[in-house]
Amino acid sequence: MTVRMFPNRALAGVLALASFASFMPHAARAQDDDRAPPPYTAPNSQVRFGNTALFRNLIPPATLEQQSADEYAQIIHEAERNKRLLDNDNALVKRVRAIVNHEVPFALKWNDRSKAWKWETNVVRSNEIRMYCLPGGKIVVYSGLIEKLKLNDNEIGMMIGHEIAHALREHARERLGRQQAAQLTAGTMPQLFGFADVGSTPLGIGDQLLAMRYSPADETEADVIGSEIASRAGYDPRAAVTLWNKIDTATRRADNGFVWMHPYGTDRRQDLEKRMPDMMPLYAKAVGKSIDQLPNYAGMGRYKKTGR
Repeated sequence: MTVRMFPNRALAGVLALASFASFMPHAARAQDDDRAPPPYTAPNSQVRFGNTALFRNLIPPATLEQQSADEYAQIIHEAERNKRLLDNDNALVKRVRAIVNHEVPFALKWNDRSKAWKWETNVVRSNEIRMYCLPGGKIVVYSGLIEKLKLNDNEIGMMIGHEIAHALREHARERLGRQQAAQLTAGTMPQLFGFADVGSTPLGIGDQLLAMRYSPADETEADVIGSEIASRAGYDPRAAVTLWNKIDTATRRADNGFVWMHPYGTDRRQDLEKRMPDMMPLYAKAVGKSIDQLPNYAGMGRYKKTGR
């Protein structure tokens, strides 16, 4: 379907330039950020929930979701052609899909559009340590992530929750929007400002979606929301720490490896642990136990809330 941003294309350009004139410095910084994102540092303030709508709104969600679906279809087609797509009866596929199915009902409250997403999950046989949830709920897991790192179900649950959270909070849409805004400072008029019909010409974002490096703020938001989703679905939030430690050890030296795309370090690990007292009651309730009845996990405590 063709989506028209403005009935008058000339007026659209004027409005776009006027609307973004005051944001030029931010756009320039965004361009720099995309070239060299800063190392992870846990923010001092509460997680920001939705204060970056300015950049997200440059790209209509339906457009991004459709192009994500096209990219997903191409990935699946290539995997099938190379006989690397695991079939529906494969034990690993069943395991991953069961976890996704447990988590999706707890994810929908975070994004109204997600209630209409056609969620799909597939596993590709590969040595790569990688997975992603594309905008629109298309999930691809590479078997190396689970097999090489020997992930248990709790760790898989935390990983899936984290990636779903990125899609729910539209982090890719925001970062792609920042790139569109940055074009203004370079004297290039982005196509999305009404001079062409959005949807009639592809944005060419497939490779960018698959190789995107998230910001520290994105990672914190995905950690918080992803852990809540997974905890409510019955997966131990303490597994987030062991999961990211494994990923860090396995991929930190790889060019554009998974931990490069999802910056991780001491600060982020401490931030995960700091939020455990909020997550543990959700997990305990999901599995029908009190926090005291929960078994030990990887030598970690139960992270009870203290009196306030």
